Amino acid sequence: MTTARHKRRIRVVDGRFQYRAIAVSLCVILGGLVVTAIVVAALFLSARASGVAPHAEALLEVVPALLINDLVIMVLVIVVGIFTTHRVAGPVYRIETDIDRVLAGEKGVRVHVRRHDSFPDLAEKVNQLIELIDDSRQG
Repeated sequence: MTTARHKRRIRVVDGRFQYRAIAVSLCVILGGLVVTAIVVAALFLSARASGVAPHAEALLEVVPALLINDLVIMVLVIVVGIFTTHRVAGPVYRIETDIDRVLAGEKGVRVHVRRHDSFPDLAEKVNQLIELIDDSRQG
């Protein structure tokens, strides 16, 4: 197994973490959508109350474009969120499985992370710890 060429095919390795991170981003976007809707509604009601009906109708024409814009942004957040959280969840998953292998008694285990993954320093520290464990098992 090589470090640079190893690619995981499964993008969701820790669904709880990854979906939570994406949900937080989506909630921020939905919050922005709600604020935008409130502002547009307030402007619409204000324009109607002041008798400027043509401006009120123009505000209503903007709402579908805003909704489509937010929908596109939400889809992008989901797609980008899966890939960016995978860069965090993937190495953590890999480190956990390799630690489990060491705890099961396997020797010569090494943690490998991909070039753009998070936590390369942690992987190296875990490798050093595994080496110490392997050395102590031999002596």
